Parts: sequence; structure tokens; C-alpha cells
Amino acid sequence: MKDCRSLTIAALCLTLLAACGYRLAGSGRLPGDVSTIAVSVLTNRTALSGLESIVTNALVDEFTRRRQNLLVDADRADAVLTGSIDALATETVARSGTLTALQRRMVITASLVLKNRNGLVLWEQQITAEETYTVDALRPETDRNLRLASAQAAQRLAEYAYARLTDTF
Repeated sequence: MKDCRSLTIAALCLTLLAACGYRLAGSGRLPGDVSTIAVSVLTNRTALSGLESIVTNALVDEFTRRRQNLLVDADRADAVLTGSIDALATETVARSGTLTALQRRMVITASLVLKNRNGLVLWEQQITAEETYTVDALRPETDRNLRLASAQAAQRLAEYAYARLTDTF
């Protein structure tokens, strides 16, 4: 009896949420009745070489993971996602003494634009994502940690981009 009551309450809550229009972020439609898109390689305006590939690959991976048959070649796409990586900022978040950094936070800022075949802008946003990484006494190890953090921040940025692009409320 208690299980039946719990199931009834859970079903009622789900029905109320559905009736109110709630849905998971990023589960909406693409703007402008777009059903397929192409992702072009972003322009890198930062000093970190290769960041454009990391972020572009993260976008492709996220869009492919979230929706099958969404990504196609540019010549077959309803719209093309373009953009640039505008900034890569780092700041120390943990120290040992006054001069020795233990951890840094990196923040990637990207501007993304979705245009249809006619060049009409359907969606445009600036998105930021951040990740913290460990500063090692050895420079190569710190550089490796920065690269790993870049990949994690790029993945987060791609998740945000997809959610905002498909968010209709």
C-alpha cells in the first residue's frame, strides 16, 4: 500500500512538471527550424596554440553525443556554427606563501554564431567555462595539467553551448 502511494505521488509530480512546461536543458529545438548543422573550426585569439582544435572537437563530440544525425558537412547543413575563442584567462586560486602558486583557474571565453544558409544569424552568444589545475614545480608537468584543464573546460563549454543553443525558454 505504501509503495502504491509513493508511485502515485511520483506520477502526479511528473505529470505536474510536464504540464508546467519543464524539460531538461538542451532538450529543445534548434532555432529557425534547423535540423542539421555543421561546426567549423573556431578562430583562436589566445596565446595557447591548439586551443581552437580542442574546443572545436569538444563541440563536435557534444553535439554528436546529444543528437544523432545533427552534424553534417557544411554543404548539406541547414546552418553552420562558427565562432572564435576570444580569451583564455588564468588566475591563481591557491598559494604557498606569497609567490608560489599551487593551483590556477583557467577561464575560456568563446563567441559562437549559428547562421543559416542565407547568412542570417539565428543564434549568437558568448560562453565561458572554467577549470582549475595544479601548478607543479616542474614546468612540463604544469603545462600538461593546463592542457588537461583546457580539454575539461572545452567540454564544459560545449555542454553549455549545446544547452543554450537548444534552449527555447
